[in-house]
Amino acid sequence: MSSESSASGVKLDTEVLVIGAGPAGLTAALRLTDHGIRPIVIEADPRYVGGISRTAEHNGYHFDIGGHRFFSKAKEVEEFWSRVLPDDMLLRPRKSRIFYQGKFYSYPLKPIEALIKLGAFESTRCMLSFAKARALPTKNPTNLEDWVTNQFGRRLYTIFFKHYTEKVWGMDCRELSADWAAQRIKSLNLGAAVLEAIKPKGLRRKGKQQIHTTLIDEFRYPRKGPGMLWEECARLVVAGGGEVRMGARMKGIEKREDDGTYYVVTYTTKDGDEQVRARQVISSAPIRETVAAISPTPPEAMALAARSLKYRDFL
Repeated sequence: MSSESSASGVKLDTEVLVIGAGPAGLTAALRLTDHGIRPIVIEADPRYVGGISRTAEHNGYHFDIGGHRFFSKAKEVEEFWSRVLPDDMLLRPRKSRIFYQGKFYSYPLKPIEALIKLGAFESTRCMLSFAKARALPTKNPTNLEDWVTNQFGRRLYTIFFKHYTEKVWGMDCRELSADWAAQRIKSLNLGAAVLEAIKPKGLRRKGKQQIHTTLIDEFRYPRKGPGMLWEECARLVVAGGGEVRMGARMKGIEKREDDGTYYVVTYTTKDGDEQVRARQVISSAPIRETVAAISPTPPEAMALAARSLKYRDFL
């Protein structure tokens, strides 16, 4: 463990401690090394970095924990990926499908394909529902159900959006905000999508700045899965003078001001508890866990808000 003296005389183990070796934590740590700071990263998992964007290995095979596509409108983000894996970020076509009543439908929806596969009767109902939604939209929609219904009509919303969304997020669509829906599928307008679908291919929109992430048809992907990117990122952090401590689960974050402001972070390992003294702390752990670990105890309103957060996980 390296120690650094602060201006106040307190012996620090690092200027910055990063909690969590997922995409957020490792990106922060690598950017810190770019500025000459040697962070310590603690990660609860004893083997894998990358969080839910990791790639597990079993008997020589690699398994992705969830399908993480790499696509961004932010040039800085794309450049960061290219810097970490300059030769292994492959360009791949996207192929997502919805299975409904024995048929596969492209996702994002291709309106003409969807209407043909639904059949004449159901397609007519969908188009009439869409026309009604455009003529009599819900004013100032506040939830996902109203927002998507305004965009597609209630019939298509019920068929393709409602049950999938509620299964993934574990919430009624009326409990999810319209703002959240707009951020994720704001460009997926049925009328515009129909026009886009019937255009000759050479006249369709090009350029990532014009395409919303929900509508992309290709993306970048590390050659050996998303975990490959974060494993290399962790290696670069160590090469830059930082540390990545595995099997280290955060237990407490104590703010001290006895000789200048600094933090003492306690974490648990298989050998017992250990502590790190740091000038600053970056936590990418779940907010609920982070707030519960803070000392002095934060205001009750903050603690209650953190405890009320819901999380979804993989089975």
